[in-house]
Amino acid sequence: MPDHLTDSDTEERALRLERRDWQFWSFLVLGLAILGIGLAAYLLLTAPGSAWTVQGVSQLIPPMLFGVIALLVLVNFYLAQRDAVIRGLQHELVQQKIEAELNRELALQDPVTEVYNRRYLRVMLAKEISRVKRLGKSLAVMLVDITGFRRVNESLGHTGGDVVLRQIAQLLQTKARNSDLVVRFGGDEFLLILPDTDDAGVQVLSTRIKESLADWSRRSGMTEFNLRFAIGSARYTQDRPLDELLKAAEQRLQQDRRTGGDGAVASAGAAAAAAPR
Repeated sequence: MPDHLTDSDTEERALRLERRDWQFWSFLVLGLAILGIGLAAYLLLTAPGSAWTVQGVSQLIPPMLFGVIALLVLVNFYLAQRDAVIRGLQHELVQQKIEAELNRELALQDPVTEVYNRRYLRVMLAKEISRVKRLGKSLAVMLVDITGFRRVNESLGHTGGDVVLRQIAQLLQTKARNSDLVVRFGGDEFLLILPDTDDAGVQVLSTRIKESLADWSRRSGMTEFNLRFAIGSARYTQDRPLDELLKAAEQRLQQDRRTGGDGAVASAGAAAAAAPR
């Protein structure tokens, strides 16, 4: 048996087990019929005058009872074995589905920050844009860059920098809503996908996460690095490609970056918006 079976392999084993059950019961019924016919023929041929008397039948009862009991024991043993196999297959199928889901999550997760990686970005944006078109909801994206992060790597090394980056990613997740999605866009940049968010919501969130980074720096003893969030946002509309949405957010980010991340975030409504081709 292979060490790992796919879902289709497990389902095929279950189908084979079901076919074997039909074969078993068919042979059992056929065997009982042949046994009954053979017994009747034997009685008729060996003692046609007395075989069906009370005494003759009573002599047959013990061996018949023994045969029936033995048959029931065999059937029960088979059914118990079959149930154990089915439970094993069900457990194996559940384990395979869990492993498949975990592997899928790992493939879409950034190993350093433990948020979604860029591979997942276009998948989620496509889903959200489809929802916007279907329901007429709003959608914004927010590009977040950590200014001053290079000094962290120079001082603490890349291992220490990864720890800081992971904590900042967790900070972004705590400030975002459950419906928002945080993606590591690359290096020390993150992209937030914000369903049902208008310009006012973008402004509130950007202020909140900028203040939270300053507070985190004080609590973590990281004020010497003067870390700041530079933020640019764009809101989706249906007149330009998806790449233009990200480009608009990048342009607004550059404007905020030139102020050192101390300026108010550029309005999502003022940014160029986009749609997929």
